[in-house]
Amino acid sequence: MRSTRTRVLVSAVFVVAVLSACAQPADAPGAAGGPGGDSPISASDPPADSGQATNRGTVTGRVRAADGSPLAGVAVHPKSLDNPANAIPELLVTTDEAGTFRWTLAPGRYEFQAQPPAGSTITGRAAPQTATVTLGQTATVDFTLG
Repeated sequence: MRSTRTRVLVSAVFVVAVLSACAQPADAPGAAGGPGGDSPISASDPPADSGQATNRGTVTGRVRAADGSPLAGVAVHPKSLDNPANAIPELLVTTDEAGTFRWTLAPGRYEFQAQPPAGSTITGRAAPQTATVTLGQTATVDFTLG
């Protein structure tokens, strides 16, 4: 019994140590919102820091069902098409209740995909959309699912 408790305690300490070592401070280079990091936001988040906007562009869009209704909770995934690829520290953003999303990214070419949330009655994906993010400009990428 004692050896089982000891193993559990050692395992818990190990997990905490590993997770602590993996943590990245928010202001670290390349961290989301940190120097050199992308800052994905949704329409419900507070406005982006105006200092970040000086070296970024914005991608906004809306995801709708085939009947035109907005889709909330849809995952929008970017992929850099540049060589070398732009770093994207956040894998996705999700749409808000109005079906909109907003993402601040480094200038470059990107491909975006939209995927409905798990358990959704909407099936399938929309065709990928490409956009060129330009310094200080806004590109629009819209999707229709279903």
